Amino acid sequence: MSGLISNLATSSKALGVHSKGLEIAGKNLANINNRNYAKQRVEIGDRGSINRDIATESMGVEAMELRQNRDVLLDKSVMRELTASSGLEAAKKILESAEGALGQFLDRTKDSTSIQNANGSNGGGISDSLSDFFNAWESYSVKPNDVGEKQLLIAKAQILAEKINATDKNLKQVQTDTDSQLTTDVGIVNGILAEIAKTNEYIAKAELVKPYSAVDLRDQRQAKLEELSKYIDVSFKPGDLGQITVESGGKTLIEGKVVTGQTTNTTTGQLTGPFSYDATAQKIKLVSDDFTSGGKLAGQLDASTGSVKTARDQIKVLAEKLKGEVNTAYVTDFFDFTTTSTGLFNLQLKSGVTSMTLSAGNSGGNTKALAVAVLGTKVYNDANFKGSFSANFNTTVTELAQKLNTTNIRLEDQNLSQEMAVSNRDQFSGVSQDEELTDLMKFQRSFQATSRFINVVDNLLDQVVNRLGSF
Repeated sequence: MSGLISNLATSSKALGVHSKGLEIAGKNLANINNRNYAKQRVEIGDRGSINRDIATESMGVEAMELRQNRDVLLDKSVMRELTASSGLEAAKKILESAEGALGQFLDRTKDSTSIQNANGSNGGGISDSLSDFFNAWESYSVKPNDVGEKQLLIAKAQILAEKINATDKNLKQVQTDTDSQLTTDVGIVNGILAEIAKTNEYIAKAELVKPYSAVDLRDQRQAKLEELSKYIDVSFKPGDLGQITVESGGKTLIEGKVVTGQTTNTTTGQLTGPFSYDATAQKIKLVSDDFTSGGKLAGQLDASTGSVKTARDQIKVLAEKLKGEVNTAYVTDFFDFTTTSTGLFNLQLKSGVTSMTLSAGNSGGNTKALAVAVLGTKVYNDANFKGSFSANFNTTVTELAQKLNTTNIRLEDQNLSQEMAVSNRDQFSGVSQDEELTDLMKFQRSFQATSRFINVVDNLLDQVVNRLGSF
């Protein structure tokens, strides 16, 4: 009878194991489309054995632990690819905005020098306005006393100045919007760091007795790490009690449940830092040090302070050159050039010009007009100004377009690399429907078989206890 009771206890344990297997298989299937979930497995182990009179008997099986299929190397590979992809994607958006601000783009469907207006053939970018401006001077040189020609010239000059000013203002707005986005993203990074540190604390408490048991919390932490890796280049290494140390650019960001450099706002009581963004200096700060380490933050900052700033500088040089050359050729000042406190410049006509005081033909207007008209085809070879005015601006458009094109090509290649890294991890950590359905059937059959065995033992016990005496 003791053997029957022992078999009943062993089988009851086995029922629990099979039930747990069914539960985990069902949980895996429920998360089949959750990319942040790593499939789980029940580790089944022997409960040991006991010496009997006849032989040593097994005490059955039990669920030893819950294990998740997660590989640190594969996780880090995915994080690196996310960092690179996010950085290129962020740069692409800013470069596209800058190209729109220029009002012209490089048409890749034609030859390498085909500059098109962003709004179509009638859009009228700076390049077209430069041609119209110098053509108006040539027309005016033929009829220097014609009031209509004077008015047309003034109108073309005003349009050119307004387009140059508007282009600089639009590019400045791209930088301002980028600064605003960087401020927002830095706040997001600080929030993610705080969440990872808090999850570290929860994992340490949950795994104090049984290591690697907080599988769901580990999934949540990995999801946050991958979200963080989109903004900055991060790495991690394991610590005590399932916690991790997070680093970036050679600096420790999180150690255990502590975020390095995080402070408490004495007014609101909320945690702040360690990252901040200095819009004036256009620098990301980690506590007090400058920080640049890949991802979306670096991609945005590099595009804004690199290509966009270069385009603004080149247009400013063009405006100053235009003002200087036209004023020199016309003898009397025609353009005025000033810079505002916000960093924007203002190219405008002198007040005397707008009141129609252009030189007439009898006083040398024809000669002066021709001298200005010739500037439209003049090729310069200065240190910071190459080619004609139109060619110089087209170079600005081309350089930005080529940078955008290079970024697009790199992004396409990077997206393929990211897909490969994610696919490799999914093969190891992802949930397979066929595999889980097989496990469901296996544990179901095992549960049914064990249940039938328990029924047999129960019947035998009933025979022993209730019916044996009647024979």
